[in-house]
Amino acid sequence: VAGMSLYHAVLQCHYEAQADEQSALARADVWDPSDCFTCLVSMQLYSTFTATQLEHTNQMFNSFPDSLKVAYLDNTEKNVTAESDGVHERQGRRYFSCLIDKSCSFVSPAADDESTASLRRAPRFRVELPGFPILGDGKSDNQNHAMPFMRGAFAQCIDSNQGAYFEQMMLLPCVLGEFRTKQRGGSEAKRIIGLPEHITSDFGSVGDFAAGAELAFG
Repeated sequence: VAGMSLYHAVLQCHYEAQADEQSALARADVWDPSDCFTCLVSMQLYSTFTATQLEHTNQMFNSFPDSLKVAYLDNTEKNVTAESDGVHERQGRRYFSCLIDKSCSFVSPAADDESTASLRRAPRFRVELPGFPILGDGKSDNQNHAMPFMRGAFAQCIDSNQGAYFEQMMLLPCVLGEFRTKQRGGSEAKRIIGLPEHITSDFGSVGDFAAGAELAFG
């Protein structure tokens, strides 16, 4: 999260270096990096977090820009409207993908455990899923359930243990330029781009060898 959130500062840096003072974006209170960048973190188990885990999540919201958002899974018992809502008769519970951010209010004590009510945030959006979402590999399903909350033309998917540094993020225009063609959407337009991943390890020589052998994430 710390590495990906650097995109927010990099976009502001590029704006200040390249902005046209006569442009509409140069007007006061118009430009905001959060309008064109979102750091979406997929936390499947947020609804079951302990008080300590919730404190760490709220600390993350307070430490990073407003562009940080968290998607998580929630579930409830089937209610009287389940049949009319099209829930399958063999489905035992109803599953939802939820989104929270820094501006979300905290849930009331009556709606949650008293020890975590003042720490857990109420979702801004709640999208019902067509059944239990974890069908295969946990990593891909963890990304898939957050996709309803993605916006924009480009998406970069990374693992939670990946990082970045400011100078690397400054190359963002070069990366986006790889998608540029004479005619957008033409047959020569790129759809997927792979970038080298520099892996470090603190597990000794064996870990260093394994890390060095994997040049690109795939």
